[in-house]
Amino acid sequence: MASRDIMPWISPLGGTYEVRWGSMTAGEVFEVGEPIGVVDAGTLTEPAGATASVVVGDFDGGTGGIAAYGPGAGNIDPATGAAMATGASVPFWPFGQGTQFITDNFFATGDTTTAVVPAQTDVGEHYKMNQAAAATAWGLEQTAALSGVDLVCRVTEVLDVNFAPIRITSAAGVYLVFEIDAPTLAAA
Repeated sequence: MASRDIMPWISPLGGTYEVRWGSMTAGEVFEVGEPIGVVDAGTLTEPAGATASVVVGDFDGGTGGIAAYGPGAGNIDPATGAAMATGASVPFWPFGQGTQFITDNFFATGDTTTAVVPAQTDVGEHYKMNQAAAATAWGLEQTAALSGVDLVCRVTEVLDVNFAPIRITSAAGVYLVFEIDAPTLAAA
């Protein structure tokens, strides 16, 4: 898996980096910039992925976020100086706090093998979060997210290669800036 697929974004207009902490579930390998959720046991775990959309069922009570650190790729636990183990404290940027996130991973509708160039028409859309078919990157899929089912990611800006809004530069889109709604289950 890739590191830093999804990161918090602070624009010249503002933003926030609220950080929360949770303990790690056994056997996790997530990296910085990957989605994580809180399961019923109260520990952090990575959603199923591998071309499956991130769904509300991956989270307990809407708690989760984007990992600010993780046990993948031989990362060392800063508290112990050893490999990260079950119960290690992991920081994450939470969902539903108005935090803006940024990614350059944008997949075609129903096809997580094909990259899409973001356009100004993507601003305001609600897309699914998904993992590439090769399980190498997390990003947004150009498929409408269903509230109460999918993790809803609302695109707020499209940026060019220089991180400038394409609505100003008219350059090709490269990055999507988006907010992630706090997951809530659909009524039964």
